[in-house]
Amino acid sequence: ANPSTSPNNGLTDVDCRSRINDGGGMGSSSAPIISMAFAPNGRFLACFTSNSILTVVSTTFESKVLEFSTSSGSSSPPRSMAWCGEDSVVLHWKNLGVLLVGPYGDWLRFPYGEEDEMGTAAVVGSRVHGDSEVYLVQEMDCCRVLTSNVVELLQRVPPGTADLLRIGSIEPGALLLDASDAFDSGSSNADEAARSITAREGLLSEAILDCVAAAVGEFDVRVQKRMLRAASYGLHFACKDETYRNKTPGRPSHEAVAFVRASRKLRVLNAIRRQGIGFAMTSAQYDAVMPKGVVARLMAAGRPSLAASISEYLKLGRRVRDYARAMKASAFVSSPPESSMTNSQIAEEAIRIIQGKEKGGKKTQDEDEDSLSSPPSSGMYASVALAAHRSGRKGVADLLIMLEEGPEDKVHALLTIGAYADAAAVAAKARDSNLIYTTICAYEGGLPNNEEGKSLYFSGIINKFPTEAVNMFTSYYCRLGTLAVGDANPAVNIFLRRQKHTEAGLMIAKKALLVESMEGNKREKQKIEMLKDASKIFDVGGKDCAFQKACVDEQIQLMAEQEQLRLAYGSNEVAPPSSSVTSTIMSILKHGAVDQRSAHKLNADAERIAKKFKVPEKRLWHVKVRAFSESGQWAVMRNFCDSRAKPPIGMKPFALAAIKGKQGEAEIMHYVGRMQDKTDADDRYDLLCEAGLWKKALEEAVKQGDGRKIANVRSLCNNPDVQRLCDKYI
Repeated sequence: ANPSTSPNNGLTDVDCRSRINDGGGMGSSSAPIISMAFAPNGRFLACFTSNSILTVVSTTFESKVLEFSTSSGSSSPPRSMAWCGEDSVVLHWKNLGVLLVGPYGDWLRFPYGEEDEMGTAAVVGSRVHGDSEVYLVQEMDCCRVLTSNVVELLQRVPPGTADLLRIGSIEPGALLLDASDAFDSGSSNADEAARSITAREGLLSEAILDCVAAAVGEFDVRVQKRMLRAASYGLHFACKDETYRNKTPGRPSHEAVAFVRASRKLRVLNAIRRQGIGFAMTSAQYDAVMPKGVVARLMAAGRPSLAASISEYLKLGRRVRDYARAMKASAFVSSPPESSMTNSQIAEEAIRIIQGKEKGGKKTQDEDEDSLSSPPSSGMYASVALAAHRSGRKGVADLLIMLEEGPEDKVHALLTIGAYADAAAVAAKARDSNLIYTTICAYEGGLPNNEEGKSLYFSGIINKFPTEAVNMFTSYYCRLGTLAVGDANPAVNIFLRRQKHTEAGLMIAKKALLVESMEGNKREKQKIEMLKDASKIFDVGGKDCAFQKACVDEQIQLMAEQEQLRLAYGSNEVAPPSSSVTSTIMSILKHGAVDQRSAHKLNADAERIAKKFKVPEKRLWHVKVRAFSESGQWAVMRNFCDSRAKPPIGMKPFALAAIKGKQGEAEIMHYVGRMQDKTDADDRYDLLCEAGLWKKALEEAVKQGDGRKIANVRSLCNNPDVQRLCDKYI
């Protein structure tokens, strides 16, 4: 149904209770369902009703598979219910035990937690189960029963195994098993029974595979060996059959490969099923988890030695084997050592374990060549060293960590054990900026958060860390110090510790300018104090910092002069904060347009500032021309120009200022007319064209006898009279 249109928000009521109880029978009375469990494959649903009826239906509720009454054993509901594989249901009652119900209504009872009148525990075969809690864990092909004493697996006998072991079975596997048993007992009928199987084509192959499959599904080692012997017995006949050999020439047969794989799998399964390990697992679960998953679970369960042996035996991937050996070595260095073993001996034994060369270990030639050609994976020595460090064996950790070749793993291991300087050296050698930064941050985090810790932080990095780390450390705090909200003191502290007085003074000076630019004239005193500190640092630097000290001292004097000028004239427009010498002189001269009574005094102050800070004469003249023109003091600018018969900057700057200020022709010609040198001819023509005085420009061009300049006037001028004159001269 559509969720947007359905009145039940897209949910459909299938009325499962009526469908389960539909059709009469034991469940004809509409009893409520009190427990439900889905099969592992999701195709069936087991329901237990209040009238003690177990019903198994399909998940579509269209067919009923099983209906089983438990009222004869107990009228109370079971404490738990689960599936055993995909065709059996397991139920548990406290005093009744565990009931296994098969697909056709067959059942078996296993007394768990059952007590007699004297309170003694019930005995099931060789198992003794006391009055303890029982838990059912549903798994893919079995049901795991957990008590406080044991963990057992309930599993329906696989059909293949049942066919082999059924009395009077005529299946190919059963015939091969009987022939093998007869051969083991020395019976003369063994060969005849085996040849009867080979009489039909394909029957022997089927028999071998059946025995192999049955062996893998068995838990009893004796039965496993019996079935594998039968498969091996059949393989002997298969190898003698020329037709069978021609199926896979030059390669092992499919049956032989299956036999080897099954043998290896059973060897692993039997190893982990041992009572000392207690890692019960079925063949299907092994296939689902895969060998790598088995190794990982063994390591998580604290069985690294077995995990390493299995990974080597199954020849798993190199990373898996290396990791398993590293875990085994970690367990070795963490365990209580023999009293006679020194740190070097423990480290040597751990190295042999990592390299797969333990004492007493047997290796094939191929395995030896492989171990020699490929070194251990990155991180193995580091992980074992950390395990030794956690166990208090610092000497072993130091010896092992020296052998680690992976920079990242080695750096993190060194940081964990507190060897920050060594970690920084490794990171610097690897030229990895991320590792260097990580090392610096870890070192800072390992120190106390107080003044003493900060002092140790700076001195430790500068004195103990490599140059690359110190440079990164310096760059980081320099960048932080140049920010508006950053603190420049750490960077200054670093530079002073490194005897770099120039950089330290410049950092303070830059920070002072940044404070000023951010907060205007409200912090002028603080800025002056910071500049004085910078001057002191430059003074300590001696001759190498003489130029920087002179610049800072002049800046302090300029700021003092600016403050006096602002106070004298009562305006912030005169010598505003953060202005340069040129800007200060210009602001003084511009203020003359506002306060004309103080114009003479302002000019005198401008001259004094220029003289004090050694402003060149030509530069001062350019500043005055610009200041007078921008403030509209044209008369003052004319008088200033006339004060010298030949100004040091020439007349062109005055004429350009008049043109940009849109002054009249008379004002412009006052300056252009004084440009009488031969070298000024081109400048006169350009200035006249710039001012739009086309007739005078034409006259100048004619005077120079330059036809290109006349044509230029003709093209730029829009006056018809001037254009006719140009045509005449052209």
